[in-house]
Amino acid sequence: MQHPPVLFFSDAHLGAHSPVQEAVKVDRFVGFLQHASEIRAEVFFLGDLFDFWFEYRHWMPKVPIRILSAILQFTRGGGTFHMLLGNHDIWAADYFSKELGVQVHRGDLSITRNGLRLLISHGDGKARSDRGYRILKRILRFRPNVSLFRLLPADWAYGLANFFSRRSRQLTASRPPRFLPEYEEVAATSIDQGYDAVVMGHIHQACVKRLGNGWWVNSGEFFERFSYVRLQGQEFVLEEWNPAVNPAAAKSE
Repeated sequence: MQHPPVLFFSDAHLGAHSPVQEAVKVDRFVGFLQHASEIRAEVFFLGDLFDFWFEYRHWMPKVPIRILSAILQFTRGGGTFHMLLGNHDIWAADYFSKELGVQVHRGDLSITRNGLRLLISHGDGKARSDRGYRILKRILRFRPNVSLFRLLPADWAYGLANFFSRRSRQLTASRPPRFLPEYEEVAATSIDQGYDAVVMGHIHQACVKRLGNGWWVNSGEFFERFSYVRLQGQEFVLEEWNPAVNPAAAKSE
């Protein structure tokens, strides 16, 4: 039996880089979703689509309209777009689900695809020794704090948020060599508990690795290497989305 492809990607951090790099990210994102639609793939975005996203009750951030349009076009065309909230977009409310048809997941996701039991997660806070961030995560997700933040004027709030986003990004850049073994240990434990694969983002380090009787998968990032992972049948394949070398990408864009 032939299963439709499942695509995993994450960590675009839209708004975090230079105007030139942002334009490239938008083009690659749009082309990627067009390709996903053509091959009728199910798409999982594993968190941190924007470098910062916060919804007020009657106001939303100024973001590239082509990104929102591409998601809407994908879902209206019959595609399923899952979005796990990462540490940069945990404050999303209902805009993505109501207006764009996105299936939003606020925590880890346990599903079965192609006969494989998958644990899907953004991955932030999984490293036990990353105590500072684990404390910060609780503070940021504490509902009264979110309500207080919403009382700030939007421009003030975003100025403050961008400062903390830059700080968080700097911390993330230092994580891979220090915490990567802990993430692999988390994956190994989950596989021992019966999962066939653990799929994460967050650490910006692309990886597809056999681990015991399962797979340890990280989708990497979508702002420099533009890596993603394709589940075809019961095999995970790490690829990069580059229209310069990928004829399908060039056609989509």
